[in-house]
Amino acid sequence: MNNIPLNQNKERHLQQLEAQRQLYSTAKKIFGFHSFVSLPLTISLAVIAAWCADIKPYTALWGIAVSFMDLIWLTPWTKRLRTRAARIQEVFDCEVLEIPQDELRTGNPPDPELIKEQSEKYQRWASEIHPITNWYAVGVGELPMYLARLICQRSNCWWDSKQRRSYANTFMASAIFIFFVILIVAIAMNSSINSFILAFNTLLPVFIFSSRQYLDNIEAAERLENIKTYIERSWDRALKNKNDVEATAMSRTLQGEIYDSRKRSPLVFDFIFKRLRNDYESQMNHGAICFIEEAKKSLAKKE
Repeated sequence: MNNIPLNQNKERHLQQLEAQRQLYSTAKKIFGFHSFVSLPLTISLAVIAAWCADIKPYTALWGIAVSFMDLIWLTPWTKRLRTRAARIQEVFDCEVLEIPQDELRTGNPPDPELIKEQSEKYQRWASEIHPITNWYAVGVGELPMYLARLICQRSNCWWDSKQRRSYANTFMASAIFIFFVILIVAIAMNSSINSFILAFNTLLPVFIFSSRQYLDNIEAAERLENIKTYIERSWDRALKNKNDVEATAMSRTLQGEIYDSRKRSPLVFDFIFKRLRNDYESQMNHGAICFIEEAKKSLAKKE
């Protein structure tokens, strides 16, 4: 009943997916560097400082420097890349799901040269990651477009929300563990309060980084769950009213929220994505099938 399964695998749209994935990958590499200087390197310096008191002031200075580097340079850089990737993914969704584009929200569409450049970069390492064909469940092609869109939009929100909650909890558990390790070591070594504060300052980037990752990802997950809830309400109305125009308008509103969430949400490391992908993809496809079957029954009754 619609061409989503066919259109999503056309060369133009595969290039868009490749380009957005490459931009996200570049942003994640910067994020990885940021994580390295904020976490293992900083922790190593703190351990060394515990046995070499002379360098404690310098390790504390390192912690402050990394915090400023994060705020002034690394975070703004990754945000720019993330916004470009979100714009490309928005174009993909609007074209494949046949949703009118909202240029007032997204700005000018991405340059085709940028998409081509990033797509070619992605193809150099594409074999290392899961293929990007069949981005949406193939079964949605059996439904009218106004219903298929809602299933695809819900899948986007479910996947991202689930992934971010797992990621956020991992970061928070790590930060709490590190704090108690520092506290136990300080007590065992009979360290003074000044030594403890210096050690804490050295690890300040760790706590700032971990706290930000936890809070930002939980906020993003809650935002996505709210969108998903609205999609499900829209789904019920669409099944009841069978109004293509009304459902398309709802999908346009929802797509704007999805775009904003992509643009604002923090990055998730690829190794987390790879670890969770198979289980989450299976669950997501199962959810899509359930909605497809519900729609078929509802449509059959109306006939």
